[in-house]
Amino acid sequence: MAHDKFLSNKELQAFLQSRETLPLQDAFIMAMKPPQKSKNLFGLSSIFPHTPIKPLTMLWLDTAKRPEIRDLARVHTTDGAGTSIFTWNYINEGRPDCYFVLDVSMETPVRTSFRVPIFLNEWTPLIDVVSQTGSVSLLAGPPVNWRELIKTLSPIELEGRIHAQSGGGITLTFDEKMTHELRQHFEQHIEAIARLLGRG
Repeated sequence: MAHDKFLSNKELQAFLQSRETLPLQDAFIMAMKPPQKSKNLFGLSSIFPHTPIKPLTMLWLDTAKRPEIRDLARVHTTDGAGTSIFTWNYINEGRPDCYFVLDVSMETPVRTSFRVPIFLNEWTPLIDVVSQTGSVSLLAGPPVNWRELIKTLSPIELEGRIHAQSGGGITLTFDEKMTHELRQHFEQHIEAIARLLGRG
């Protein structure tokens, strides 16, 4: 179940600095074809062509406060994906300081929990894609310099380099209901910001 929250600046800073929070360092969206822009949502919405492989969204997380998180990829590879509970929370939705927060609670093969705050003002295209594909891959930082590597490596080579340097990763897949809910919140936020800026 999603939760909407409104936090003061002081509360928000405390939330972002807590041990449970893994800051987002960088992100990369790998697609076989570039997204096709639609006329909806003021040109922000991306409609992907029907291709065998959906775009893959990779997030690099700062695990400095939680070194045990770096080992999750290895555990998932050896012991399987196990059981996890995902929840999207929405902080200050419809405002410039909005965060969409992915809460992850793993029960097996290891018991741990963490959350990933995504600042909409900076990462709007990221949520746009994730709210359509319904999946995201989490990687331990530091990020790979993909902006340079993409100039010389093929998509397959680049994906291999990313996983090798980041120690693998874990992919979270959301069910249809959660993906639909995330998309609704994304669209509502974009429309609210447009009204706030006098564009609605």
